[in-house]
Amino acid sequence: MPRSPYLFAIAPAVALGAGVVRWVLQGSGNLYTATAKRFYVPDPDLGYRVSSDAPLWLGLEVLAALAAVTVGVLGAGWVIRRRERKRGPWPLARWVVAIGALAPLPVPVLAFATGLGPLGALEALPQGEVAAPPTTGIEGNLSAPAGRYEVIAHAGTSITARVSAGKEEFDARFGAIDGFWQGAPGDLTQPMTAEASAAVASVDTGNSMRSSHARDEYLLGAAHPRLGFRLGRLIAARQDGPTVVAFRAEAVLQLKGVDHPVEITGSLRAADAAAQGRLGTTAPTLVVNADTAIQISTSALASDADSFDTDRIPLHVSLVLVQSAR
Repeated sequence: MPRSPYLFAIAPAVALGAGVVRWVLQGSGNLYTATAKRFYVPDPDLGYRVSSDAPLWLGLEVLAALAAVTVGVLGAGWVIRRRERKRGPWPLARWVVAIGALAPLPVPVLAFATGLGPLGALEALPQGEVAAPPTTGIEGNLSAPAGRYEVIAHAGTSITARVSAGKEEFDARFGAIDGFWQGAPGDLTQPMTAEASAAVASVDTGNSMRSSHARDEYLLGAAHPRLGFRLGRLIAARQDGPTVVAFRAEAVLQLKGVDHPVEITGSLRAADAAAQGRLGTTAPTLVVNADTAIQISTSALASDADSFDTDRIPLHVSLVLVQSAR
């Protein structure tokens, strides 16, 4: 036991210093901690996929807590020293403070132990990089049978919104997606229909408190449990490779029970045998990657516009669809 109770503050101060070093090395300037930081890595079939490497990503609020513990231990040391001068040794208080002072040390240790993410990985899903949108004409065909293709639960199936709020930019990612595409991949001039919807309860912003606010306060998940897309008119399509067609289409985004007309651009890919093996499917498979955006001030989110740093939310839709047996 050290002679001076002020020395107990060394441990939390070391934890704070290590935490600051970790935060600087992360390089993202994030305000909030992510217990499992999401990274995106290139994928030959999906464009990008979420990496399985999900390190602990310290935020400024954790550093503030470490600083508060350091200051608190110094304050406790002052109280102990003052009392001991009058009444003699106070071992119980010293042991309590010593244990509390050691508690923050595992925080930076755990963060460093989880690494800094995959080399070359991206913190945010690229937007608007799916394909250069075609302007006119409907051309191109894919080697896949006509019929109904159902969205399947898959690592490549998600709806992702890029949000700027609270002086921080982050992805709000939705899973639990249902939907379908019905048409003739070999002849895109034929009528087609498509729908996809995600459970609002599945939203993940990388921070549990922020996810809760998004779900309950901004998206009103209890009253409007799903957000979705409905395909409208195909405006243009272009062959972009043997297995890929780029497209531009009208669609409707349903948000908080309100329909928002949007234009989407993206690609429709028919998975060949090798791609099906990588995707883990056996039936004919299509992969859709599409981008769009909504303007907050003219949307169902308008009442909360002051909470956002920009007036635009880009959205990326990634779907893996398998031909239905029915």
